[in-house]
Amino acid sequence: MEVAERPIQSEAIRLLTDLVAIDSVNPYFPGGTRGESDVAAYVADYCSRLGLDVRQQPVLPGRSNVVAELKVPGASRAILLDSHMDTVSLDQMGPDGLRPRSRNGTLTGRGSCDDKASLAAMLTALSALAHDPAGLRCNVVFLASVDEEYLMRGAETFARSGATIDGAIVGEPTRLEVVVAHKGFVRWKMRTEGKSAHSSNPSLGDNAIYQMAELIPLLRQALEPRLAARAHPLVGPATWSIGKITGGSSVNIVPETCTVEIDRRLLPGETASAALAEVDAAIENVRRERPHLNVRRDEPFGAVSGLDTPADSAVVRALEAACRAIRGESKRVGVPYGTNASKFADAGIRCVVFGPGDVSQAHTADEFVAEDQVIAAARIYERAAREF
Repeated sequence: MEVAERPIQSEAIRLLTDLVAIDSVNPYFPGGTRGESDVAAYVADYCSRLGLDVRQQPVLPGRSNVVAELKVPGASRAILLDSHMDTVSLDQMGPDGLRPRSRNGTLTGRGSCDDKASLAAMLTALSALAHDPAGLRCNVVFLASVDEEYLMRGAETFARSGATIDGAIVGEPTRLEVVVAHKGFVRWKMRTEGKSAHSSNPSLGDNAIYQMAELIPLLRQALEPRLAARAHPLVGPATWSIGKITGGSSVNIVPETCTVEIDRRLLPGETASAALAEVDAAIENVRRERPHLNVRRDEPFGAVSGLDTPADSAVVRALEAACRAIRGESKRVGVPYGTNASKFADAGIRCVVFGPGDVSQAHTADEFVAEDQVIAAARIYERAAREF
């Protein structure tokens, strides 16, 4: 049975409500036991009932992308619409995170802003295109991807699959602004190593936590002024941040190791290798000045390039034309965070990032999205596909 055609307004909010109610916490986060599997099943069923060609693309055990294609006879070009299915943990929201609530023109729940608003809007646009393909000049490929919130392995798997794509719109909360540039990142662990001893006689040991506490300010002094001096006109300066620290095994044992996880945001055009080389040089200087600090940097566990799409790219022009047609205006911006667009851009696909919601509401304890932005995004996605 096909999906019945509904007004875009009611369809977009109905879909968003359904999607928010489905648990899709990324397994990297606490509580992520099922991953994206239930949302993937919902999306695949919806696209199948639209009459699209649908397939599951395995990425990780039990976690698959959903790829759906609307084919247009005689079309030689294809536009990709991508939105990720995973969310961060429900911890801040508790069970209410899976109880979508609509009030005063907003919809609240985990993933309502990041990224199920874009997902619902894209599905709504697909429905409109499938029911009325007249005038559509390109094939439309829809990707519901896994793992964006951790290492973007869903987007990477699709980008490496050999699919022929001529332009991509990546759904993220951009306040309906056209994002043509954003930062990338490289993430790694750094550890200090000491010697364990009984805490009743700590002088017999070498406290790795004390080492780390001494090391961090030295590296900040060496690196942060340099990073602050570099800036991209649309995304701002390069940054680094220590987001996680672990050390020790018991309160009565001097810890022999302490580990931090570091997130270095890359400017468009910066490479992970260059950023790590700069860190290594700073660590080496610390070692020379304070040889008692025993420091080791691990190889990175994640790296994503930045994005810098030329303004005259066909996909930028199509999206901007759609924004002007639907909203009467179009604003081109850059953002400091990273997205799946990096993976597609690395494969040679020109990308823009666009969607409903404000990133300041993503991952928060009261995550919400304005419903009128979701409806507008659905219309803009549809119009952009027709303009491409």
